[in-house]
Amino acid sequence: MPRRPPLVAPALLLVGLTAGCGTPVLHIAPSSPANAVVVSCARLTDHLPDRLENLNSRVVSPKGPLVHAWGNTPVVLRCGVPTPAGYDPNSTSTAAVNGVDWFQQVYPRKVVWTAVRKSANVELTVPTSYDAQGGFLVDIGAAVAASVP
Repeated sequence: MPRRPPLVAPALLLVGLTAGCGTPVLHIAPSSPANAVVVSCARLTDHLPDRLENLNSRVVSPKGPLVHAWGNTPVVLRCGVPTPAGYDPNSTSTAAVNGVDWFQQVYPRKVVWTAVRKSANVELTVPTSYDAQGGFLVDIGAAVAASVP
């Protein structure tokens, strides 16, 4: 009579299912900047916080220096984006937070904040469900000021 293999497959299946129960990978469309911009974005990635306020960093796709996200209702950062339409550094839609100027665009379900910089523009998209968005700008602004001229 043939010998049966030990019953380890159910345990492996359980581990696989448990590992898949976390937050799913978030797919974000990256920008397509020039190589010099990608270098600036890579410097920014090295300075980004693991936590943004009380939101944990998320796994994103594609993985790289152009995209990052935090939280189950994601706050999304894209680096190397074009200057937003309607941008005016003297506009009332521009706010200075710790030395970084953020241009604000308000939509029904999100607010898009863009830091227009010399080497790379940085965009932070925040769902309107988050009330205190200034804290996000402080945390991200510190990373932007330290790494993106």
